[in-house]
Amino acid sequence: MPTTGRLAIKFHPDKNRDDPNAEERFKEIAIAYQTLSDPTLRKKYNEFGSKESAPEGGFVDPEEVFGAIFGGERFVPIIGHISLAKDMKAALQEAEEGEDEEGKPVLRDAKGREIVSPEEKSKREEKARKVAAEKAAARAERVQELVGNLERKLGIFAESASSPTDPDVTQSYRTICSLDAEELKKESYGVELLQAIGFVYVSRAKQFLASNQTLFGVGGWLHNVQGKYHVFSETVSTLRSAIELKNVFEQIQAAERAGNLSPEEKKKLEEQAAEKGLQALFKGTKLEVESVLRETCDRVLEDPSLSRSKAQLRAVALQILGEAYMAVKKEDEQEITNVESEYVKVETKGSRQRDSQRGAYSPAFQRDS
Repeated sequence: MPTTGRLAIKFHPDKNRDDPNAEERFKEIAIAYQTLSDPTLRKKYNEFGSKESAPEGGFVDPEEVFGAIFGGERFVPIIGHISLAKDMKAALQEAEEGEDEEGKPVLRDAKGREIVSPEEKSKREEKARKVAAEKAAARAERVQELVGNLERKLGIFAESASSPTDPDVTQSYRTICSLDAEELKKESYGVELLQAIGFVYVSRAKQFLASNQTLFGVGGWLHNVQGKYHVFSETVSTLRSAIELKNVFEQIQAAERAGNLSPEEKKKLEEQAAEKGLQALFKGTKLEVESVLRETCDRVLEDPSLSRSKAQLRAVALQILGEAYMAVKKEDEQEITNVESEYVKVETKGSRQRDSQRGAYSPAFQRDS
């Protein structure tokens, strides 16, 4: 697999959105994960490399994967549709187009860099600008929709409370938020997503309240610094996961070719790589979700049409909602998907046909034991 050094930067949508290599990073993880989750594809990869390991009918649609694994439809009103899935889908399509042109000669300079004609360079730059504009428009539309959804949810408290500390309304709203969280946590990766969403809600609410309640907004500045540190640490963590996935994948292939890998050792490495793959995908998703929600919360709280008192009520409601989401816990660690110990088998039409021929068909997205 190619290097994944810049993967985490793209995972954080606030930085380097025009990185031309970004989608390739997501494609690598998606393909690696799906390959490892299918025994037939694993064997083909170990014997012949990545080109021969593609399933019949192509790899699964990344948008289907993200939609099924991370939250499902019930989370769409809260986080929107995950854009990383579309990036991965576009990257996979570009990779297929690139394979069709592999026979064409490529001119390179003394340093091995591709020599591109002015016309081709201009064509690529125009395509990149178009893609960037489409992504920006899609994100703006996504945030706008999420702003409306969040405003309605916070309005239950903000339109009813007589003050930020109204005891009756506060208690009722806490109950509503807790019930909402208990339902959402039942979805795939529900607990993990609620923890991430709740963290953003609470941190943005505290930052807003501190900015408006402390001298010169010093409290808000401190919360902002803490938030930036969180983004940095999560980005580093995502990069580490991607590198670990790459290393394990290469270990499997090298050991298989050397012929000194026992079936037990091979299975252990495959399971380890599959876990790393899903972990990296989730961390990338988490960073995107947090980025979008930070923008959403700021829009909701800094609405110029709001009075200062109404904005404060919204911030209090946002903090209550976030605390309810962060309070959720898994009912049974053995039964609920855990990024550290389980992975999901992703299926295509081709893989279903192979399973049917082997007499071992299992429902899509079923966990492997």
